[in-house]
Amino acid sequence: MVDLIDRAEHFAREKHEGQFRKGIAKEPYVVHLEEVAAYVCTWGGTQDAIAGAWLHDTIEDCPPTNFEEIASHFGKKIASIVVELTDDKSLPKQKRKDLQIANASKKSPEASIIKLADKTSNVGSLAISPPDNWALDRRLGYITWAQSVVGKLSNLPSKGLQKFENKCDQAELQAYIDLGSERQAQNASLAILERKAKRLGASQEQSDLFLKRLMETSFEK
Repeated sequence: MVDLIDRAEHFAREKHEGQFRKGIAKEPYVVHLEEVAAYVCTWGGTQDAIAGAWLHDTIEDCPPTNFEEIASHFGKKIASIVVELTDDKSLPKQKRKDLQIANASKKSPEASIIKLADKTSNVGSLAISPPDNWALDRRLGYITWAQSVVGKLSNLPSKGLQKFENKCDQAELQAYIDLGSERQAQNASLAILERKAKRLGASQEQSDLFLKRLMETSFEK
């Protein structure tokens, strides 16, 4: 089965050769595929899911690659996983985004974990290498949309969800630091700290007390 993953990686690297991510760093697109596959592997994804992670953008972004070609190399199951993760680019962009939310709950287990890894990678890249022409609202809007998609996925690994939430927090704060006011960045920091406390099981009262003490300590400096 290791051979399956190796072949999927080789196939994806060839198909995406010469493609780059949208961020200011202009990383080779395979950096994204490496990260998605690594996440799926770390979070306990099956061999088919790891192979699908490497291949998930080949039909969408590497024409004329299609279901039949993927199936001939890797079988119909993996080809079907890739199709689950493929947007119809003949549709308007907003329609494609709406469909990702609407169809998220229908994904197979393999497609769900790949989708989580994909969104984690994409949101994470906003914190370190955002597209240089994205305004604050667009960056925040992408994070909100990604959260809507992930929120509809089923049977996700807790470690994966935690990683995704942390990447969202980082991307949100960095967006305000880069493009917002100092006050907006400060408010975002406090809101993120409160969310983190609640995710760890703190009550509203405990969260409020923590923030109060944090503010008091800050003012003493």
